[in-house]
Amino acid sequence: MASIFEEAIEELRLRKLSPGLFIPKYDGFSLPNLSNSLAKFMGAKVKGRFLKEDVFSEFKGVDRIILIIIDAMGFNVFVKSSEALRGFLEKLFLKNGSCFRVLTSVFPSTTSTALTSFNTGLTPQEHGIVAYVLFMKELSSMVNMISLSPVNDERRNRIFELGMSPERLLGVKVLTQRLRESGLRSKTLIRYGIRNSGLSTILYRDSEIVPALTTVDFATNLARLMKDGKTDFVMAYWDGFDAQSHHYGPFSQEAELELLNTFTLLKTAINQVPLKIADRTLLLITSDHGQSRVSDDKAIKLEDLKQITKHLVMPPAGESRAAYFYVKDESEGFKNIFRKAIREIVLFESLELFKKGVFGLGEANPCVSDRVGDYVALSKGEERLIFHYDLKERTEPEFVKAGAHGSLTLDELLIPLVACKASILQR
Repeated sequence: MASIFEEAIEELRLRKLSPGLFIPKYDGFSLPNLSNSLAKFMGAKVKGRFLKEDVFSEFKGVDRIILIIIDAMGFNVFVKSSEALRGFLEKLFLKNGSCFRVLTSVFPSTTSTALTSFNTGLTPQEHGIVAYVLFMKELSSMVNMISLSPVNDERRNRIFELGMSPERLLGVKVLTQRLRESGLRSKTLIRYGIRNSGLSTILYRDSEIVPALTTVDFATNLARLMKDGKTDFVMAYWDGFDAQSHHYGPFSQEAELELLNTFTLLKTAINQVPLKIADRTLLLITSDHGQSRVSDDKAIKLEDLKQITKHLVMPPAGESRAAYFYVKDESEGFKNIFRKAIREIVLFESLELFKKGVFGLGEANPCVSDRVGDYVALSKGEERLIFHYDLKERTEPEFVKAGAHGSLTLDELLIPLVACKASILQR
């Protein structure tokens, strides 16, 4: 098990940030590189950094592409899961005619940042969406970047009523816009509950949204889109495995059965697609990030640590495994104070992480320095920080009990990429 991780590190030549924490490989082995290479393969005009290895050129005669993003399906699923699940995945994907690679997510390894990186082809410091809960100085507010509303506001897209515009929030074209400009038609398959709201309104511009109620709906809709002959590109995102992993743990029976069910349904639905169509369809399967086991017993409640909170201008932003701290100007020795109080979590100066390329490559968006604060606290074990913005909302949903992400452990950082013709799954 350990050797497979070691081989992946060696192949990617990952740089170590500190023991147990690694820097994303933005120069050819990460989500934004995948996006740019995919756009180039489809004939769209694109600038940016591409995958070091051209994984698409071997697939001849395809006229449509299906990209499936399974939230939280890290590379660790192929390594640490039960023998039954690993055997199922290997039988399904590791066949002649398929390509399997290991990539890295981004930092922080969270959905809002990772999906923005994929859809823009930019690293986090370039696009500026650098947290799940993001401090937006422009609005003087902590904003949930999934719902695009201030924390504790249950409505969606509220920031646009408070003075923010979509163009100001993300002032670059996303993948589906670039494809549209090249005459390519796209559709986006996502869960019904997140259709046309929150971050989805920003990331899938110029793409028709196809909502799915259940995993069965997701699988049957995907097969239907594959057959319709009117779609060049389908982006299909599903988050059921992420939810199960958060609540029960990333290698729990509940999480594994969710993933097994998802791929069984997808294979069953794809089996109904005529071979002629399936053989012309390139299927890409990847994830936004992995997950790490956490424990409520090891959760550290920031409100109990007055020696730390008294030095803060406001509550941290970010998330439980990657928290951003904003320190009062007159506070001295904050790093030592933090390290004495919390030995299990590693504290870095934000500037140090920028210099080491943790947030990405290229010119940083001017807003980013305000958004990440003075210090960044990263988890490397089962510990995480719990902090509230008031009595109603904490930095993560209440159902998060046994799995989390955001940091830079291998469990959170490494993600798989499977590329094959859809006909491979029909064997």
